[in-house]
Amino acid sequence: MDFTVFVTVLSGVLTYVFGQLLVKIVIEPVQEARRTIGQISHSLIEHAHVISNPGVPSEEVMRETAQHLRKLSSQLQSHLYLVPRYAVTARMFALPSRDQLLSASKYLIGLSNSVYRATDRVHEQNASRVEKICDALSIYMPDDERISKVYQ
Repeated sequence: MDFTVFVTVLSGVLTYVFGQLLVKIVIEPVQEARRTIGQISHSLIEHAHVISNPGVPSEEVMRETAQHLRKLSSQLQSHLYLVPRYAVTARMFALPSRDQLLSASKYLIGLSNSVYRATDRVHEQNASRVEKICDALSIYMPDDERISKVYQ
């Protein structure tokens, strides 16, 4: 009788411990990756006035936007290391592939670098970068906002 109680308690404790390990090692990093993608979606809208009009806002606003986009790019890349066995886990939890994640990170850096310049056609390049970021991270973008549809 005592052995049965011991086995029951031990199996309960082991189940709890393994469940907590799964949550801490896999589930929380996946949620953080999704949270970063959500922040990117939010930031592309929140900072659209700077991204679409490079060189026009104040120096402080452009600097803050550039730093914010660069930080999001860094956070996005960090998920490749925080999410265990990223390639497998990404497929299981419908995260962007490694290449898509790196592509989005690259275009975020491009946006970060181009918020200061008001050169010819840079607003079109930025719109294209935003579109590529959205496509890589599966962020919804209406067809009427896509630069690739406007210039066809």
